[in-house]
Amino acid sequence: MLIPNRHFSPFKLFLDKPTRTAVMLNPKVLTTFTRHFLTDGFAQHHGRTDPSEGRYRLLSVPRRFPVAPLTHFAGFIADPGRYALYALVRNPYGRLLSAWRNKFLDGHSRSPDHSDAAYSRGIRRNELQPLRRYAATHGLPGGAPATLIPFSTFLAYVASHPPGQRDHHWDAQTRVLMTDRLRYTRIWRIEDELPEGFLTLGQRLSFPETWIRHRLETPVNPSKGRASSYTPELATLAQRIIAEDLAHFGYSADSWQDY
Repeated sequence: MLIPNRHFSPFKLFLDKPTRTAVMLNPKVLTTFTRHFLTDGFAQHHGRTDPSEGRYRLLSVPRRFPVAPLTHFAGFIADPGRYALYALVRNPYGRLLSAWRNKFLDGHSRSPDHSDAAYSRGIRRNELQPLRRYAATHGLPGGAPATLIPFSTFLAYVASHPPGQRDHHWDAQTRVLMTDRLRYTRIWRIEDELPEGFLTLGQRLSFPETWIRHRLETPVNPSKGRASSYTPELATLAQRIIAEDLAHFGYSADSWQDY
């Protein structure tokens, strides 16, 4: 029986009971692409015009992603081993950088006056003010309203929280995917195993191979810039956050140089 951690959500777990296929979504790792892949695949090849077949009508996510019946989630929690369970992971240095860019750099740039009110609602509610207080308390840039929170301050703030207690966008992928309590059939690295991953999932769900390959021709993770963001000092700080991911998923500790 699965004892879920704080990161578990039915909206991040795809279940297809007929094929016993399960996919755990991993924030900042092609979640939008994966949702579209599943939703469009069922619509185009199985005639499912509503991805969740009318369930949870008052919620928005089930209109954009196949959300299984509650009884199926209960069955998974009771015995996860009945499903072939899959996930995607990303270079943890790149994932941290993507989280900062998306949640803080983009938020800072969203309004001409760099107002804190322009940040996404979730970041405003849960992270922005604690992060600014942390920066001000520790004499780091980014403590004042309407100022940019640099990547260095973001890393220091994240490192100050214990693994498993961070936001799911930048907590260790081992914690988000609950690798300590779930046995995965396969976990693919998107940098070098992406086609294998989606071909496997698509074939299990009876999506045509030509359609799958066509979907993969579209860039799924475009870069927002090639300027180097890490220094040796920042990489050392990041390693305090991502050590579990580096070891568990086989990424090089020196791969920060690619970012």
